[in-house]
Amino acid sequence: MENRKPKRWPRTLPEPCEPLRGLRRTMSREDFESLCFYQCQATEICGYAGVSREKLAAWVRRAYRMDLEDILPMLHQDGLIEIRKAAFDCLKKSTTLINQQYNRFIPVLPPESNEGQAAMEALLKMLEPEEEETGENGEEGE
Repeated sequence: MENRKPKRWPRTLPEPCEPLRGLRRTMSREDFESLCFYQCQATEICGYAGVSREKLAAWVRRAYRMDLEDILPMLHQDGLIEIRKAAFDCLKKSTTLINQQYNRFIPVLPPESNEGQAAMEALLKMLEPEEEETGENGEEGE
């Protein structure tokens, strides 16, 4: 008698299987996995495709070589990770948006230069009214 190890997850990927044909729509493996990523339960998937739970379980057994109850938690876990990544991406975008909107209200001043200040002082000096000359006694001259 040979010592045989228990059979584990196949080392190769399962061969492609035909899509699940239901009353409402045809569902491929990608469709099934995306529904699992969105945290859909078996009853929701059955309603989406228009099949019975037994037919869905048989298709999952052919497609994944695992029971429906075993594969759903694994695919749900992958979906939770994707949802968390998407939440962090949205958070990054929203903080960028908030920073952009905040920066819009901060006035942008040109760098200070002495030339601009000197030109402004010269202009103001030209616009000031001239003072009349006064005499030695503080009286106005004639």
